[in-house]
Amino acid sequence: MVNHAKLQYYKQNYCLVCMTGLLGCRWHRYKQSTRDSRKRDLVVFTLVLLTFLFIDFLLYYVLIAKNDVYNLNWYMFWEFKKWISMHTILLAVVVTLFCYLFLLMILSVCHVINGHQLYTHPVHIVFVVLCLCFCIAVTVVLDELWKTEWAVVWLSLKITGPFLQIGVVTLMTALTWIIAKQWLTLSTCCVQFVWLTVYLIVMSGLYISPLFIESPCVKVIKDIPHKPNIIGHRGAPALAPENTLISFQTAMNYNVYGIETDIRLSYDGVPFVFHDSTFRRTTNIADVFPDYIDSSVSAFNISEIKQLNVGSWFLKENPFGTVGDLSDEEKNIYNSQSIPTFEELLTFVNKTDLILMVDVFGTSEWHPEHNRTREIYMEMIKNSGIPKSRVWVTGNHKDYNVTSIPFPETNNPVQYVMRDNFTHVNFEHHMLSGEEIKEFQKYNITTNVFQVSAVWLYSLYWCMGLSSVTSDKCHVLERLKEPIWHLPPRNYLILWIAVDVLSALAVITIFIVQRIHHNDDAINPESVSLNSRIRISENFSSTRSRRSMKEKLLMKDVTADIFDDPEGEDYGIESNYTVQSLDGQAMARELRSNRQQDDRIELT
Repeated sequence: MVNHAKLQYYKQNYCLVCMTGLLGCRWHRYKQSTRDSRKRDLVVFTLVLLTFLFIDFLLYYVLIAKNDVYNLNWYMFWEFKKWISMHTILLAVVVTLFCYLFLLMILSVCHVINGHQLYTHPVHIVFVVLCLCFCIAVTVVLDELWKTEWAVVWLSLKITGPFLQIGVVTLMTALTWIIAKQWLTLSTCCVQFVWLTVYLIVMSGLYISPLFIESPCVKVIKDIPHKPNIIGHRGAPALAPENTLISFQTAMNYNVYGIETDIRLSYDGVPFVFHDSTFRRTTNIADVFPDYIDSSVSAFNISEIKQLNVGSWFLKENPFGTVGDLSDEEKNIYNSQSIPTFEELLTFVNKTDLILMVDVFGTSEWHPEHNRTREIYMEMIKNSGIPKSRVWVTGNHKDYNVTSIPFPETNNPVQYVMRDNFTHVNFEHHMLSGEEIKEFQKYNITTNVFQVSAVWLYSLYWCMGLSSVTSDKCHVLERLKEPIWHLPPRNYLILWIAVDVLSALAVITIFIVQRIHHNDDAINPESVSLNSRIRISENFSSTRSRRSMKEKLLMKDVTADIFDDPEGEDYGIESNYTVQSLDGQAMARELRSNRQQDDRIELT
């Protein structure tokens, strides 16, 4: 009995050669195998799929975190004492890994579509494992250093959720062609039932997921609230050196509602505008006072502070990538900026109708005015002549004669604010919900969040009805005339149902078509194995000739297997048709035995 394996027909198909070569390093046609994928191949494919989904999530995280990129870079500066665009580096690495894993997924899917074995080269497996380890390590580090960003990612789903649902449903519907084809090849009805149940549960969950997506942007046009006011964070730091008079002037040119700044006290008791605790990051102190680079800013007299240049670093480091758009005249102006005193800022604000948001910093115990620091600030504000309603001081300053903005540490911030008669509240952008915004509005309490620089986040708070935002990119947000998207509930319902119905119809059609194709393949003569016994011909010479030709083909298969595949893989041979090499050796032995028997009969 001679057992013949499934015949393999080869054509000059260079696309298949590239497909098998890129994934499994099988660049020769005789190495291409249409045998079923082994369990090891399926495990590797599962690993690639999980890693690809992981890198997808990480890429989404990095893109969403772009709103807070400046904070990340600022943190890295204090760690390494050098301005590093860490977000850009992380984004480049994640995008590179995404492209690599996406290519592996495409190649794997092409293998399945063309009926080839899902063989992945060991080098790819090593790289996939390294990618998975990288993703896990980055996630752990981000969770440790940037824990609040998870809340931002969750918040982003309120505006991206509807589009993600439509995209995933469309993708799963397209993949159903492959899923249905593989499902029909499963061995038993029980296994088919289990996997069909899993598939239906996944698709049903995707179809009804909009019930759990609460997007504030799903509302009619007339219900969209007024555009939130924009407060320039340290002026317009994306266009000019932060906390300088030119930065505040630039912000005012973009119709901001107000400006936010930071106040510190010099050693001789003069308040000045500055954020960091040292002058290292934003000044040329390394050139002016090289021995005091990391000294506290409050250890310098105002005359020494005025010697520092606070604009040259902006032109050198280009923190927001906008320096290339500046004219030579603007660069000369920026390069001559000094640190302004608080009095100079108050004089500037008093000539405008801007709101002034002040973040005040205290001093250390060694400072001569340690016990009077806040009193000096408040006295200067009162003497400036700026109306009380236009000055917001961050922190719980109930005793100061200015409007205050608290950071409530309570589960019921509305009651907290009402108890102390605050008129404004200021939260970090992930701390304030839409329900709390509406609750504050009932009591005429304005709400502000910081930092909001991404268009999607600004649009989200716009639809929530927020009063104002503090932003590094007032020039970007000022150009928006409406949220990046909004849809009436009725239209969104129609879109949701239409996508689900079309997807369901497409899925049913695909399963029917694949079932018909599967039945046709079952009766295709080319797929029937040649398992009949070879009859002994009366013409022994003709029989030996045919057997000799088969032996040559089999030996060619075995030889190729020995020299081209050290691991004993099943590849086939390069000819018009081949047999699988695992059966080839047994077939060769049987043919030799039959030939010897024929020779004995002939001699007899």
